[in-house]
Amino acid sequence: MQTLRITAFGVLLTLAYANFPLQLLDSSSVVTATFTDSVLLNVPPCSLAGQKVSLTYQNMANKSTVTLQNVFAVPSCRNRRDLLDVTQSNGQNLGYQVTNLVSGTQYSFQYNVGSNMSDSLQASTAQAVPYSTIYDGLPARSGAMVVVTVILVILVFLLIVGLVLTVIYGHCMK
Repeated sequence: MQTLRITAFGVLLTLAYANFPLQLLDSSSVVTATFTDSVLLNVPPCSLAGQKVSLTYQNMANKSTVTLQNVFAVPSCRNRRDLLDVTQSNGQNLGYQVTNLVSGTQYSFQYNVGSNMSDSLQASTAQAVPYSTIYDGLPARSGAMVVVTVILVILVFLLIVGLVLTVIYGHCMK
């Protein structure tokens, strides 16, 4: 009987302080969940509906930690599991976007909902590519482009001169 009480207490204690999974938004909702300066996180499970969520994240490069208190409330289970900042065309929200992150940096994210904490999630922001390194595919003007441009400029000039002469000649004939 004593063993049963200890087991029941252990199960209740585990359920009271249970961790829940934290993930990036999946590809069925968005094209990508990582950007150069932000990431998109899923919301906590709806069993925690109505409770305020705090988010703690750590920059793994310089070990700086940021805690955002009461960033949102967990939505209820009756509707689709959607929330905050990232919105579909039908107005439903998808997840929580953590902004103002550093490009190409590894972060550790964790939600805190009441006495429940999420598992820690390791995610990296996308590496920004300098614009100067992007190949645009257009080399300097080729000889043919220069020739065509010169011919078109000459033709437009002749057209304008012809129109002016026509107006002058038509006015003199009256």
